[in-house]
Amino acid sequence: MQLINYEYRKLFSKPSTYIVLLFVPVAFVLISSIFFSSVNTTELSIGVYSKDKSPLSKFTVGVVVSLFRGGTIKYVDEKYESALKIGELNAVVVIPEDFTTSLFAGKKTALKYIPSPVNTELAAAAYIVFKQMFEDLGGGPFFNPKVLREMYTASSVPAPELITEKSLDFSQAFAPSIIFIVTMFVGIVIGSGLISYEKELGIFKHLALSKISILFYFSLKFLVLFSVSVMSGLVAYFIFSIFHLEIPFTYFLALIPINALFYSSVGLLISTFLPNSISSNIVGSALSILFLLSSGTLISINQISKSLKGLITSSVIYKSTYIIRNIQFFGQTEDITRLIFNLLLFSVIFSVVMCLFSIFFLNIQFKPNYIPDEKKI
Repeated sequence: MQLINYEYRKLFSKPSTYIVLLFVPVAFVLISSIFFSSVNTTELSIGVYSKDKSPLSKFTVGVVVSLFRGGTIKYVDEKYESALKIGELNAVVVIPEDFTTSLFAGKKTALKYIPSPVNTELAAAAYIVFKQMFEDLGGGPFFNPKVLREMYTASSVPAPELITEKSLDFSQAFAPSIIFIVTMFVGIVIGSGLISYEKELGIFKHLALSKISILFYFSLKFLVLFSVSVMSGLVAYFIFSIFHLEIPFTYFLALIPINALFYSSVGLLISTFLPNSISSNIVGSALSILFLLSSGTLISINQISKSLKGLITSSVIYKSTYIIRNIQFFGQTEDITRLIFNLLLFSVIFSVVMCLFSIFFLNIQFKPNYIPDEKKI
């Protein structure tokens, strides 16, 4: 226990630790905000599923579709959910069965908006556009049956109201991915300098000559790094929950450690393989940027090649965010348990392999004849 406390004190004695823990979340919030405000709506693909089969409903939907160019809006059938899950559609607008009846009665109707768990940022942008459009059309002649089909019902007909599930808040669209990105950055950036820094100071040489157990030494480093990475993710979650992020905590409690396990293993592998903190920090930062890009947060999945798409969608961050958004949009289905299990298996297998490689490198470097002189480091 004393050794663990010593490792924590040593870790938090470095200013770089606080920079990673405090600066990274703020930076990603700003980056995501800039990206969100610059989303290109020409990339949108919105499906329309109408439960109202009346001629007036079809005519009204046709008028709305005609307002958009290309394939931005298209008709879909009741099997639209599969298209949402693979990202073929960014969102689907469902027209209720009483659409025509409500128009004739002069009542406000509700069109359900279902976003895709893939490229949710685009779906969020579309939601804002559609919601504003319907609000602007409210009280005007656009949805008046007299105008649409030369029928008279009322002098002022309210436009449909676009709604989502009560638990969805698009102002927090980036929250899930940011939480996992923070967990990743802590694991890689801090982990990449954890062991290499001790090599640079000469501590590594003394530890090697003291014949300390390699497995014990590595396990101690991994435990500290893993716990800090998990805590950073949990803190990020609770910060977002203050701003009414309504996502089940139990799933984050499972997914954050999975991310911390994988990316802590990556960080320590870099730290054991490279000889000093400068080289390990450079490589760690570069890999962090690559993992950031592979999270699917800053890159539109539909706009890249199939090979890169496969690489990005296999990312632990991407899969974790995808699971959370599926829970938000489609509920806690049996598929969620399967997705979490597959991700856990993927993370454990690759983490074990990386840890074994790290221990192998440490075993070589702990040999006295391998230890370089401090002046040459």
